[in-house]
Amino acid sequence: MLGRYLLREVLLPYLAGVFLFAALLTFDLLSSLSGVLLSRGVGAREVGLLVLYRLPWTLSLALPLGLVFAVLVGLAGLIRRSELKAAYAAGVPPLALLRPLVLLALAVSLLNLLNLAELRPRSQEAYDGLLGRILYGEGGASGILRRQIYAPPGLGVYFAEEVYPEPQENRLRGVRAVDEKGRVYSAEEGLWDEEGWHLKGYVVEGEEVRAFEGVLPFPARFRPKESLGSRDPYDSTPLEELWARAQVEPEARFAFHRRLADALGGLVLGAAAAALGLSLREAAWAFLGVVLLIFGYYVLWTLAAQLARYDVSPLLAYLPDLLYGALAGALAWRLR
Repeated sequence: MLGRYLLREVLLPYLAGVFLFAALLTFDLLSSLSGVLLSRGVGAREVGLLVLYRLPWTLSLALPLGLVFAVLVGLAGLIRRSELKAAYAAGVPPLALLRPLVLLALAVSLLNLLNLAELRPRSQEAYDGLLGRILYGEGGASGILRRQIYAPPGLGVYFAEEVYPEPQENRLRGVRAVDEKGRVYSAEEGLWDEEGWHLKGYVVEGEEVRAFEGVLPFPARFRPKESLGSRDPYDSTPLEELWARAQVEPEARFAFHRRLADALGGLVLGAAAAALGLSLREAAWAFLGVVLLIFGYYVLWTLAAQLARYDVSPLLAYLPDLLYGALAGALAWRLR
């Protein structure tokens, strides 16, 4: 009964918080594109579609951030009305109030995982396609990937100057590959399908150079996508495909773990906010807690991305979650 009452106090601020963050992010999107949209005379329908296609990306941020806002604001109301003091005086343990809030955070985290795994990549692809038509005409963006290097475990190193996406296969230009035995392959062009890389060129083994025509095995195939509306080149790649790319692309490994860490962020942020809110005695501190929790998580999130650029372990994507999970655990222990 008490848990349901607590959730009712939190759910309304949560809806307001998600709407607030989504509105701010949408306004930022429209302000950044306003010059392009006005110069090309884009109509209201296209603008509405851009906002709609961008909505899953916006919600991937608004869902966890809105939870921090809602939990602390909801608990601040209980503190201001002395309801928390009354509950503690009546013998209700603080951990009993923490449990329903953590379960809410878990539900938000699972919902965001579904969004990050499938919905956001699909909508990002639609967003990129529409934005490409606005920027480049009906032909859209090229989608060409340049200077791509892959390192499948146990298969050597593959390099292509250019990768052109096609519905059934990818065309390659300027191919170089070194297999696990040290043989060097080169070809002006090639095809990439489910079997691997089809090449017609030359192979160098020791000091011997001979003509080569065949297939180099490659464990994954994907259709390259150009993400126009995101700094992350993998933003329009569904989670299952991103896992396959992570097996051969070092850069994709961090992107894969970052996607999972972002989903987990809803749980640790919500748990930390709940444990912090239940520890407060003055409602005014709750609003400061909203700012500090969100700002601190953003700093750690950005730091992990910067470290990933220096080939540090992709598991650093979980750095914010680990530290905030430790914070939530320490605050929960103190509540005992």
